[in-house]
Amino acid sequence: MLDGFEHAAGAHCGSTSLTDVATYRRWGLSEPMCFGIGAGLGFSYIESEEGPSKQFVGRTPWLETAFFEHLDVTVERDSGQPFEAAWDDVTAHLDAGRPVLLFVDIFYLPYYDSDVHFSPHVVVAVDYDEESVTLADSEHDDLKRLSLENLRAAMGSEHGFFGELTNDWLVAVDDPSRSVADAARDGLRTTARAMLDPDSMTWKGDATNGLDGLRAFGRSLPDWPDLPDADWCTRFAYQNVEKRGTGGSAFRGLFAPFVEEVAPELDAVDDEVVAEVHGIDDDWGTVAQHLKQAGLADDPDESQRAYDAASDAVLAVADREEALYERLLDRL
Repeated sequence: MLDGFEHAAGAHCGSTSLTDVATYRRWGLSEPMCFGIGAGLGFSYIESEEGPSKQFVGRTPWLETAFFEHLDVTVERDSGQPFEAAWDDVTAHLDAGRPVLLFVDIFYLPYYDSDVHFSPHVVVAVDYDEESVTLADSEHDDLKRLSLENLRAAMGSEHGFFGELTNDWLVAVDDPSRSVADAARDGLRTTARAMLDPDSMTWKGDATNGLDGLRAFGRSLPDWPDLPDADWCTRFAYQNVEKRGTGGSAFRGLFAPFVEEVAPELDAVDDEVVAEVHGIDDDWGTVAQHLKQAGLADDPDESQRAYDAASDAVLAVADREEALYERLLDRL
């Protein structure tokens, strides 16, 4: 076991894992700060023949890597190794006293008892033996043991929002050389640029990203009652706003406290910006309630009205977010 490692359940898997690492290395960063420095806020709208035919994720695929880049922390990482080689590297870092981020599918984590694939889910490896690994997981206060057989399956899953998993791991090997304020400024700038101009960024998987994706999602909602898996799509959409480790409001519930926390350090973030991010957080709560009503309504007309209302709410919040990101880019 890593000496002095502390863990508590958090809002989101990626930002909780980063907070665990930051706490272990005494960097003094909150979970919202980790999320914001990593430019974790995003949007990817996904249409597929597997799983829910319409789905989205409200975070970016680069949260964990951008966090270390913006702080100028040296990392070691790999992707695409055979499991045995990846495991050898992970255990070598653990032996050296370094917690290791692993990217997994919760379907293969027995302590979730999930019948749905959901990945990438980020956990922190903190100990191991010949047959198992000990993990810090954002959904649980206590540490979890996982067999190496299950870890192999979880790290090699073919299912994922951003494509299949290929034994991906990431570890910090030194401490930040940039200030938190500078790293947070880069996080805000990257978030705004990615949402306004998604083609300028390297996203993963087959999706429509940024505000383009948000508006595509909103425009599609009135047609959802005709989908063969409408109930699944709607339930999953609601969960991806308010549950499933989003911190609430499709991750805007993590972004708003980040902006508020960093405001004293950045002139670009004034009281009006702080109020706006909290207002957007509230608007996403309205989106969630419309989605919930659409899924629960027994009457088809009532359900259709809820889908239409959800569509209007999503398109309105997209306009509000666009104005916010343009304002931030002008000031940063």
